[in-house]
Amino acid sequence: MPNCYESIKQQYENLQGDSTELFREILKASDEIGMDEALTYLSQCVIEKRSAWLKANLPNAIRENDPVTAGYKWFYENYLGISVPKDGEIVEHTEKRIVIRWWNPCPTLEACKKLGLDTRAVCQKAYERPVQEFLKYINPKLKFDRNYENIRPHAAYCEEIILLED
Repeated sequence: MPNCYESIKQQYENLQGDSTELFREILKASDEIGMDEALTYLSQCVIEKRSAWLKANLPNAIRENDPVTAGYKWFYENYLGISVPKDGEIVEHTEKRIVIRWWNPCPTLEACKKLGLDTRAVCQKAYERPVQEFLKYINPKLKFDRNYENIRPHAAYCEEIILLED
């Protein structure tokens, strides 16, 4: 339903650090179209925003010798503005894989706690595909994964993984 998409998109575009109103809008839309569809709409908004940022900031595709590190740096440091050791720690780093545990402030986490939403479902349905799309732009062989057993508030950190597929 386009009206739900437009209202979610408007809330997403007007974020000012607090995601509570965005997720209130998602809850409202979920009454009409279901939670999965509402989160899919949010996912599409996130992909659109990140794609525009990539096009503006990476006029030429990155082809580095170490795509795992490039994916980490471009997504977390350059796009999200978070880094280790301030916001998390790298617990594994090889040429094929990096595992990071994040404890940075997170507007999605705070909104989910306020509104009684499960971050495992929200992050998987709304934010996993946008990270994957971002990383594919850096290198088509990069794959994103998140350990949903280690995600806040169910754990002390959110554990995320970037893999280089063969």
